[in-house]
Amino acid sequence: MPASPESAFPGGRALAIYLDGLWSVQPRLAALDSADDRPRAILSRAGLRPVLHLPRAGALLDRARAAHAAAHLVHGGTPQPRAKLKSVQRALFETLEDARVEWLAMQALPGLRTLWAPFHTADAGWGMGVDALLVRLAHALFDPAHEDGHAWIAKVRRMFFAPDGTIVLATPDALREAASRLGNDIGQMRLRLNPAGWRVEPEYRDDNHHLWVTEDTLPPSATPLEREDADSHGRGDDEAQTMERPPPRATGGADQGEGAAAALWSEAPLRTLKYPEWDRLIARLRPDWCTVIESRPLEADATALRAQLRVQRAPERRRPVGRPGAGREREGESLHTDALIDAGIALRTHTRPPARLYRAARGADGGRDVLLLVDASTSTARRGADGRPLLDHLREVALRAAQALERDGHRTRVWAFASDTRHRVRVQHLKDEHDGALDLRVCARAAGLRSHGSTRIGAALRHAAAHATGERPLIVLLTDGEPHDIDVHDPRYLLEDLKHAVREARRAGAVTHCMHVGPAAAPGLRSAFDAGHCLAVGDPRRITELLLSGLRH
Repeated sequence: MPASPESAFPGGRALAIYLDGLWSVQPRLAALDSADDRPRAILSRAGLRPVLHLPRAGALLDRARAAHAAAHLVHGGTPQPRAKLKSVQRALFETLEDARVEWLAMQALPGLRTLWAPFHTADAGWGMGVDALLVRLAHALFDPAHEDGHAWIAKVRRMFFAPDGTIVLATPDALREAASRLGNDIGQMRLRLNPAGWRVEPEYRDDNHHLWVTEDTLPPSATPLEREDADSHGRGDDEAQTMERPPPRATGGADQGEGAAAALWSEAPLRTLKYPEWDRLIARLRPDWCTVIESRPLEADATALRAQLRVQRAPERRRPVGRPGAGREREGESLHTDALIDAGIALRTHTRPPARLYRAARGADGGRDVLLLVDASTSTARRGADGRPLLDHLREVALRAAQALERDGHRTRVWAFASDTRHRVRVQHLKDEHDGALDLRVCARAAGLRSHGSTRIGAALRHAAAHATGERPLIVLLTDGEPHDIDVHDPRYLLEDLKHAVREARRAGAVTHCMHVGPAAAPGLRSAFDAGHCLAVGDPRRITELLLSGLRH
């Protein structure tokens, strides 16, 4: 509110005529006397007639301030509740809304650009603090020709503008969603906003208090963003628990385009869980920092995948305990897929079928629990010399390895993972312990798997270790790169977190291995695992052989 009672603003008549001529708006103009060394205009819309309180300044700044306030009156939306936004998210919403109304105003009246442009002078020299980034962002959104050079600012501009120059974030809801997500980016850059010291920039812009619903019982930005782990999905933990219907089936094929990418993030979740993450800058774990969303891929036509798996049969089994039929029993709760296949072959060849058709109870054969964790990030969409995406090879070799390991008496699961910031680390179940490696539904899930997102390995590994069972369970990571995510700008941050995740798994009794597909693994990735536990594999088809060899010795 104004710092002093309302009084007539000097030169107010000329400004009133100016605003009436621009948009036929007639706010009451009042002088604002303030002890603030950086005063901002205050636009009040509480009464029947808007009131614009203006600090005393020169004619050019007065006109710029009045024109900006009028743009809010003409193009602005209804006031927003602020209690569910953090301070930095609120500041981002205000910066985006200022840019939106000004852009619409300049589309109608291009001469306004000349009026406001002299006040936009921020660039990389202003620094890397939150205040500086917000001013630099205001400049970048005001002038699309201005190149700031900061990756986050370029990201915001891509979110704000369509390629044809129109505004994408055209509604208050869209702006609020964008501000929430961008505020999380700021948090990941380890930057903090001091709300008491922050002022809207440039100086011709008003203080934006009119953008918010008046809430006398709450200070600005009093509470954290509610359910921020589900902010862009409209789905949180409660809904995840109630979604029991099976997901729709996806179309088959190897297309890795936008439709396929969207499908990856749209299937109904099984569970949503929280895990810590190591922050190397403060040298401690951040509790409940990452959200892991369990799901299954949308099923697709698995005809081609099953044919490929049948052609490239897994290596012959060599049972560690030496008795025939290890892992199979005459009675049990679930059928053994390989035993059924053997029985089918026996019937067709008129030989005696096996009598043991059921899976052995846990621990009957002395095998180990093995979890194959497949990297399904965007980089796995790249095609190799045979023209097929790397992900095709990874999912096939994972299923063939699972089949061979089960023949050796081990119990296997196959999961895939990808991430979209710390709030959405997707872990997809292709095969669980009681599924057969070549079961129709397992192959259909594998066929529906799509490359998308980033590679937050630490969170996926913690989730795998938390659900590892048996004595000295083995977790095998199949990946083509180092940890990476779009909300992390420090190249060492996720590598250090991975190191700690490996140590945590070791303390819990699990053994972790990494099989890096491609050239020699980067030194940082090798250093995250125990000595000899990170192996570069040029040909993904060798993974099965290497896994079996390692488990037999």
